[in-house]
Amino acid sequence: MSFFERLNAVIEANQSLLCVGLDPQEAQLPPGDDIETRLIVWAENIIRQTADLVCCYKPNIAFFEQFGPAGLRALQQIADFIHLHGVPLLLDAKRGDIGSTAQAYAAAVYQQWDADAVTLNAYLGEDSIRPFLQPGKAVFLLCQTSNPSAAQLQLHGDPPLYQHLARQAAQWGTPEQIGFVVGATQPQALAVMRDLCPEHWFLAPGVGAQGGDLAEALQAGLRPDGKGIIIPVSRAVLNADDPREAARQLRDAINQARASFQPRTLLSAKEQLIEGLFRAGCVKFGQFMLASGKQSPIYVDLRRVVSFPALLQQVYEAYRAQLQGLIYDLIAGVPLGALPTSAILAHQMTVPLIYPRKEAKQHGTAQQIEGAYQPGQIAVMIEDVITSGGSILTTAEQLRAGGLTIHDAVVLIDRQQGGREALSAHGLQVHAVLTIQEILHSLLTQSLIDSDTFISVESYLKE
Repeated sequence: MSFFERLNAVIEANQSLLCVGLDPQEAQLPPGDDIETRLIVWAENIIRQTADLVCCYKPNIAFFEQFGPAGLRALQQIADFIHLHGVPLLLDAKRGDIGSTAQAYAAAVYQQWDADAVTLNAYLGEDSIRPFLQPGKAVFLLCQTSNPSAAQLQLHGDPPLYQHLARQAAQWGTPEQIGFVVGATQPQALAVMRDLCPEHWFLAPGVGAQGGDLAEALQAGLRPDGKGIIIPVSRAVLNADDPREAARQLRDAINQARASFQPRTLLSAKEQLIEGLFRAGCVKFGQFMLASGKQSPIYVDLRRVVSFPALLQQVYEAYRAQLQGLIYDLIAGVPLGALPTSAILAHQMTVPLIYPRKEAKQHGTAQQIEGAYQPGQIAVMIEDVITSGGSILTTAEQLRAGGLTIHDAVVLIDRQQGGREALSAHGLQVHAVLTIQEILHSLLTQSLIDSDTFISVESYLKE
C-alpha cells in the first residue's frame, strides 16, 4: 500500500484529518536522568491517548536531534510504537540536497527512522527529490509556508515562486508520491494550490498556536471528496492538561468544518488557460474585420499574452505539454506573433531557436533563416493561431529550402477553419493546445459568454 492508501484507511477508521506533531521540549518530559527513556515515555503517553483520534503522527526530527544520540535512539523506538498502533508516520525533516547526499538522507529517513512520508525542501530541484520517491513512500514539499517571512521568497515573481514550484513538482511524480506543505494561515494560497493541484494532498500547519482559521483553511484546501488536507497540530495538544480531550476537540472541529464544506468548482489546466486568455482580452467577441476582408464574431489576439506574465507561464506549459513525444532538434518560430513564445520555449527547454525572415537580408550574410542550424536537422514549428495554415506552410517551405526537415507544427489555438487539413496535404501535422470549439464550450460553461454569443460564433464557424 502507498502512504496515501494507508492514510486514507486510518482517516476512515478514525474519522480524522488531525495529525499530532511530536515536538518534545525538556519541560514537557517526565522526571528522570535517562533522556532517552524520558522521551519514549512522553511520546508513548501522547500516542496511547490519541491514536484513535488522528490520521498520522508528525515527529519533528529537530526536537529529537537537540537531545543528541539519545534523542535519535528514542525516535527509533517511538517510530516503532507509532507503527504498532497502525498509524502512518510523517517525519518532519525538511531535507534538501543532491546526489549521494540526497540518497543518504533518504536512507536515513526510511531505514533508520522508518518514516512513511517526509517533508522536503525542493529548492535544489528535481534531483534533490528523486531519491525519496520510493515505493510505498510519499514526500511533502515545502511550498507556501506559514512563517511570516516566507513571503520574502515564496511570493517573489509572477507567478509567485511557490506556484512555479507546484507546477514543476507536479511533473516529478504522481499525486500518490508528492504532496505540498501549504500553511493554514494562507487560505488564499491553499485555494490557488487546490486549483493548480486538484488531486494532491496538502499538509497545512498553522492552526492553533499560529492563529490559522480552521474553517477557512479547510474550505480553501479540501478536495471535493472532503479529503486532501492534513491538519497538523502540536502545542495545542502537547501542552494541554488533557491531550486526549484536546485532540478530540480538534478532530471534532475539523469534522464539523468538513460537514459544512462547499466544494468549489475546480477548473482543469485547460479551462484555466481559456479563462486567462479571455480575461486578458486575447479572445474577444463582437464584429471584427479580418485580414481577408471578412467579418467575424470572434477575434483571437495572442500578441497580448506577453503582457501578462502569469498567463504567459500557462501558455508556455501548454506548449511544452504538446511538444512531449515529438522528435526535433530545433524550435522554429513562425513570424511574427509566435516569436516571443518560441524564444521563451527555446530558452526554458534549452533547445536551439531559429526563425525565417519575412524577406531575405539584402546585406551581410543575406540569409533567409536566422540562427544556427545544420541541413538535415529536424525543426518543430511554433505558431500562435492557425486559420487557413498559410503562414505555417510558408515557414515550412522556407525551412525546407534551407535543408531542414519539418514534420510538426504546434499551435496554441486552432480556429478549425481548414488549416489543419490543408497542412496535412503537405506532410505537416498540427498539434493544437486548444480549438475554438473547446474555448466556446468552456467559456459558456464558466458563464463568461451567453448562449446567444455561443450560437452566433458556432454558426459562423460552420459557414
